[in-house]
Amino acid sequence: MNVLLEFIHEHSLSVDFAIFVLIWLVQLVIYPVFNFISDSDFKSWHKYYCNCISFFVLPLMTAQLLESLACCFFIGDLINWCRAFLVVFVWLVTFFVSARCHSKLSKVGKDESIIRSLINTNWYRTISWSIIFIISFTQY
Repeated sequence: MNVLLEFIHEHSLSVDFAIFVLIWLVQLVIYPVFNFISDSDFKSWHKYYCNCISFFVLPLMTAQLLESLACCFFIGDLINWCRAFLVVFVWLVTFFVSARCHSKLSKVGKDESIIRSLINTNWYRTISWSIIFIISFTQY
């Protein structure tokens, strides 16, 4: 386990940068494009998107969570606790807000109010992951 934690710690800036780029791409390009997909194609396209994006997001989020919690345990300074708090906050927003919006879209298809809610609430993750990246960059 120590080897895994060391490896993740050595690459934490890369993980945080990858998530930073990905979340801004999602916020400014991918989610707004949901509005331009035809009603008839939306369900199948959304299912494809969710399946594909999870292969990128879940490993990055897991690595980020492990690394931030390990830093709290081994280093324990205030900045690492702030970073860990933001990472946990992002997990909560992801699974209790964003995932619910995606679940609704999977069931009902294209719904502009759900898409708008998804875009608006995603700003919490976008800002949080941006701060996490800035913290990692300054610690590097």
